[in-house]
Amino acid sequence: MQKATARWAGRKVKFVVESGSGHSAVIDEPPLLGEDEGMRPTEMLLGALGACTGINAVLLLKKFKQLHRSLDVEVEGQQQGDWPHAFTAIEIRFVIGWEPGFTPDAELVDKALDMACNRYCPVDATLTHGTQISHSREPGCGTA
Repeated sequence: MQKATARWAGRKVKFVVESGSGHSAVIDEPPLLGEDEGMRPTEMLLGALGACTGINAVLLLKKFKQLHRSLDVEVEGQQQGDWPHAFTAIEIRFVIGWEPGFTPDAELVDKALDMACNRYCPVDATLTHGTQISHSREPGCGTA
């Protein structure tokens, strides 16, 4: 099971997310709510989707012998106008730089990218297939 803890930094709405693997990232909002010292939660969600599909794309392009030298995964989301501003559509664009002189096989590249998104990425699967989310409250130190 994966785990992350979002810990309030003690100022405005800044949080530090600590992963079970020991890494961290800063989450914040722009002024007036926050101090603009980190990504927005929605940006992190899009970034997680881009990184997850990108990791799989790199591995699959290599497996299919498609000689790439760079890969950018651009992820954009359209949001509702009213709260909770949920994403209504998300688009993933793969921008691939090929090794000089290499001609990619379009069919293999499309297969790799499709598999990267629709077969191997748990973030994509979570967003597209839905997940039951529940919440609870635990007493903190010194509280009832």
